[in-house]
Order: sequence, then C-alpha cells, then structure tokens
Amino acid sequence: MRYKLITKDFDTAFEFALKYHLEPKKSKSSRTSGASRGLGGVLDSFILGKTVELGVASVLSSFNNKKIYQLDFDIKENNKVLFEPDIVGIIENGKSRKPSHSVEIKNISKSDRWLGLTAEQFETIKKASKLENIFIIGAYIENNNQGNEKQKDLLGIYLKNKFKDKSFKDFTSIDNINIVIDYAISGVELSKNGILFKKDFFMFETEVFQIAGVRTESDIFNQKIKQIGIFSKSGILPKYKMDDNYPEPIFMGDFIFNGDFKLYEKINSKSKKRYLKCISDVYVKNNILGDFSLNKGEIYLFNLCTLGRKPTLDRNNIWIAKRNVLFLQKRDLLKKSEDNLIKIAKEI
Repeated sequence: MRYKLITKDFDTAFEFALKYHLEPKKSKSSRTSGASRGLGGVLDSFILGKTVELGVASVLSSFNNKKIYQLDFDIKENNKVLFEPDIVGIIENGKSRKPSHSVEIKNISKSDRWLGLTAEQFETIKKASKLENIFIIGAYIENNNQGNEKQKDLLGIYLKNKFKDKSFKDFTSIDNINIVIDYAISGVELSKNGILFKKDFFMFETEVFQIAGVRTESDIFNQKIKQIGIFSKSGILPKYKMDDNYPEPIFMGDFIFNGDFKLYEKINSKSKKRYLKCISDVYVKNNILGDFSLNKGEIYLFNLCTLGRKPTLDRNNIWIAKRNVLFLQKRDLLKKSEDNLIKIAKEI
C-alpha cells in the first residue's frame, strides 16, 4: 500500500512547518525530547510527519474517494488539547462532520522492531473513543532514488526542487518518493495482542536467530565454542541471559522447535552467546515473536539481546512485535492491514 508523493504534498507540509515555527504561542521545545529547536528542526520534523499523514489520507481515498479525510493543520496552544486524532474531520456529500473513528498515524522506520503506542497515549485515546473505533497506522518514507541517507534528506530534497540552486545538487530528486503503509491495526487488536513494557524495562531484539559468520564455525571446530547439547525432533529451546546487566527475556515465552540441531555456548567476561548448528531444517515457533525457519547446515546465533545504546524505556508502552503481525494474521488474531484500511475508509 503505497502513495507516490507529489510536490504539492511537500508544499503543504513546508507551509505548515513555517506557520508552526512563527506562531508565538508555540514552545520552541520538541514535544518528545524537550530540547529547544529552531526553524530547521521544525522543518525536519513536520515535513516528514505531515507528508506521511498526507500519504495515508491519499491511500484511504483510494479505497473510498467519496470522502475527504481532513488532517490536523491547525496550530493549537501547548497542553490545551490532551488528544486529537490525526484525521480531524470528514467531508462527505458536501457536508463536514467529525470522524467516527480515532486514527493515529505514526511516522515509523522500516527497521522498527515493535509497533504500538505508549500506554498513557493508549489510555488517553480510549477515553475519547471506543476501543473498536481506534486504529493505529504505521507508515514510512521510501525513496527509490540512488543516493545515501544524507542525500535522501527530505528537507534538502524539497529545497533542491524549490529553489533549483546548485548548493542542493547532491540531494536526490523529489520524484520516486513513496509513503508505504507498513501496518494498520485496531485498538481491539492492540489491546488483545499487545504486551505491556513498563518504564525502565528493556527493549529487546525480535530477530533472535541471526546467521553467524565464518569465524564462528572455525571456533566451533577448534573447540573455542563448547557444545552443550544435541536437540532432536521437538521440544522447548531454553532461554538464557546474554548479558548479566539485562534480565532474561521471560516475557517472550517458549521457543518451541521441530528439527535437529547442536547447541553451543561461548562465554567471556562480559557476555554469553549460544549458537544452533542445524543438522536438519529447524522450525521454531514463538507466540510473541512469530515463526522462524532455520536452514540445514547453517549456524545461527540465538540472539536474545537488547536494542540500542540505551535500551531502557522512558515510558510505559504496549507493543506487538512487528515481525509477528503476519503470523497473528494467519491465526486470525489480527486482520490484514488492507482490510483495516478499507474498514476505516468505509466507516470513519
């Protein structure tokens, strides 16, 4: 589900950012970090965020073009409104009305491991709308032009297109930039399938089986990595603590395997690592992370590690592992994202 951005979308986002920056009643501090930001920071934030919102609204229009999905482009005083959905109005049959559903559009990264909301945000939205009428849509920017991440900076791209100045020549073209909807889930689905991650707990990796390098196989051969067991047919793969500074991820539940493999362990002063050397194809099922297919002959790191330089969480969050969405859909615990988008477009 993609929408190709046009110059008008960038103009709309740019003009809103300028208006926001120049509004005296708006604080210069970022809503997330609290750090002061100037015009450049405001432009960076809103060109990205508002183009994503515009793209999502256009995708909804492709499902139902009889409605106009109005986004929030008003400048409000800080702390005056506890919650307002990202789609603030609907124009249908020439008449304007409030939306019947609360839609939260999140600007995400394609590489995000978890999806959902902060627990406080979810509770605030639930006070304003029924659970079945809440939807969370995650979308990201896809730039299909050749260039590195700096050359794909949206503000630089827009300035290049706007002013045609050679100073911006190294930025990519404004063409071939899409908004990609990665997921669309309902409040009911998040409530039933989400896990509460409390403040000061840790964010964990979800791609927990990663192919090891050639050196690992050499270390196994030279017995620098010790075999601790042979597992066959089916059973539960034991979890472990990779780093004593972080807890064992008990919340992940059981890793149920089918297949044959040898389990190895490497211990040093700072960490512990376990590896699976697959004797056959191995299939691993986990209710929180989804399913994994491991190939015969490969060696995999059982990577129960935390994410990021600062893995501790600053807020309470309710999350679903993004890689598990497909498997939850197969089990009919989540609707397909397209079905949820169609429902929003039809009913909002």
